[in-house]
Amino acid sequence: MKRFLTAIIIAVTALSANSCRITDYTPINLRIQVQDSEGKDLLDPANDNSWLLGTTITFRGIVVELDETNITVPEAKAYGPVEYQGFRLEKMSDCWELVFGEFDGEYEYDDSFFISWPDKKYSVIDYSRKINSMSGNVRQTWTLNGKECNNPVVIVR
Repeated sequence: MKRFLTAIIIAVTALSANSCRITDYTPINLRIQVQDSEGKDLLDPANDNSWLLGTTITFRGIVVELDETNITVPEAKAYGPVEYQGFRLEKMSDCWELVFGEFDGEYEYDDSFFISWPDKKYSVIDYSRKINSMSGNVRQTWTLNGKECNNPVVIVR
């Protein structure tokens, strides 16, 4: 009986500890690299990326134009509030990326992003994020036009 009571006390303590856990999730950005079939970075302004003019992304019914004039270099930031920064072009250390977001990492998502390119073609990126409330573990998947991929998403044009 003593072992049984001890086991119950341990189980209740473990469950209580899990329910009081505070987890700080990293914000999420959709990151997209665009390359040709030979791996050439088509977003690099040195490669004449003027074909990007008019590119839009649609998220939850809202259409956002790419702000190709707002070229940024991502900076390390301390954890803080999530800051939506639009649809933009960022210079990474080894390539250029289209970036959309940021989104609060504390929530679950099941969303689609529709990218309309100026040549009337489009790409569909689906994102699913599930959080296990007991463990705090996150399971997320990205797909490009129905095929599972990683973030950054690599689009070959």
